[in-house]
Amino acid sequence: MAASGWNSVKSRTQALQHPVFSTRAPERRADSPPASSRAALDHFLFAPHERLGSAGDIWLSGCEGVALSARGHAAAESAFAGLTSGAARPLPQWFEDLRGRLAAMFGAPGCEVVLARSELEAEDIFDALAHAALGRPVVRIAAASPERAGDSGPDAPTFALRDRYGLPREADAINAEAARLAADAIGQGRDVALHLADCSESGLAGPTRAAAEAIAASFPGRVMVLIDSRQMRCAPQHVAADLDAGFAVLLSGSTFAGGPWGAAALLLPPGFAERIESFALPDPVAARSAAMDWPPHLRDRLRGEFSALADLGLGLRWECALAELEAFFVVAPELRAEIAAAFAREIRRHLAGTPALKLIDDGWGAEESRAIFPILTFDERGRPLKTEPLRRALAEPGVRRGGWAARGRPVHVGAPLRIGAMKALRLSLSAPLVNDVAERMSEGRSFAAAFQPVADDLLEAFSLWSEIAAVDSN
Repeated sequence: MAASGWNSVKSRTQALQHPVFSTRAPERRADSPPASSRAALDHFLFAPHERLGSAGDIWLSGCEGVALSARGHAAAESAFAGLTSGAARPLPQWFEDLRGRLAAMFGAPGCEVVLARSELEAEDIFDALAHAALGRPVVRIAAASPERAGDSGPDAPTFALRDRYGLPREADAINAEAARLAADAIGQGRDVALHLADCSESGLAGPTRAAAEAIAASFPGRVMVLIDSRQMRCAPQHVAADLDAGFAVLLSGSTFAGGPWGAAALLLPPGFAERIESFALPDPVAARSAAMDWPPHLRDRLRGEFSALADLGLGLRWECALAELEAFFVVAPELRAEIAAAFAREIRRHLAGTPALKLIDDGWGAEESRAIFPILTFDERGRPLKTEPLRRALAEPGVRRGGWAARGRPVHVGAPLRIGAMKALRLSLSAPLVNDVAERMSEGRSFAAAFQPVADDLLEAFSLWSEIAAVDSN
């Protein structure tokens, strides 16, 4: 690394549009008030459009991200203080600890962790490492947009999780399409990076793990598999099983986990790094990736230079996410399942009494494991309403029309997702919401009492949603 790379570096990234690369906190006077320290911390945590969560808002957008909780912010504040105090914690040890916490929570023995500023960056890193390990040009095969966030490019081969009408495709059809695309790419002299969707933007999955294993076995040394678990609906033992099977796994700290936007991680299976003698990163990734994002022995195999020694903001964002995830996985699996089931029951109860709202994929697949609830909104004549202004009206009381709705709280739901010819808004759980219920139970409340604030939020959200829809349809 060039000498300048080991100094305090500040840069603007395309993703966050504010400085994140730095090996130290912004300078401040020793007698500055505590608020200045918090402002410096928030400078590293948040993009301009983000903020610490308001206690009055209703957050039902775990599929896309929720406002940072007080729990997550406190964890980042503690870490920031440890890094900037007189006895500052060494940066290399801090980043090693962050990667170690992720490996311990999700990994199998011997797995490696690479940190990234976004899920798309983690995908690009995986493809670059797959190319280095396999030796030939690599083609990415992934789910088609919009079920996968981001665009693979106009010529990239993709498999569809839904048909042209928006209906979920059968698993066998998805498996067969992925196998055909892999065979075509290998027949053209390229290797394959197969990106398997563990949970898509609307809650679908594909191809199956068995199909991915069969594709890799059919072309030894030509296929590497990434399990795209950015929605974080996977149990730790399932991630460990994927790693044991030789699959890499993509995780996000910015969706279900509740961390600020800009925290992703790539878990590499045992033995993966040993296959790589050297590697290069695509220019856009190399311009952002910092040395301490990487395990030391992989870091040393990069051809070229990292953009900086460390990305302090990335580490702090993962501190927020890990605070929620570690609390979440302490909650008994049975209680987590009970909370998810209660959440689903409340949604279905409100949908049954609101003819203007219809759940996508109702009755399809395993309803007890549904993680994301895409909902269509219709006017009184059965015509779909535009979702962008509806979502804005839910989140911003000041733009609502009507009486009671204008006085309701802000409601945050997942961004519109095109399904067939229509667009749906999405509701989903988040780790902070589950943790809050579990915390209330630890204080001695019954399950019904601990879950009641969530039920109240859903009642208000659906009441507002139906009134806004009724006003907008007139």
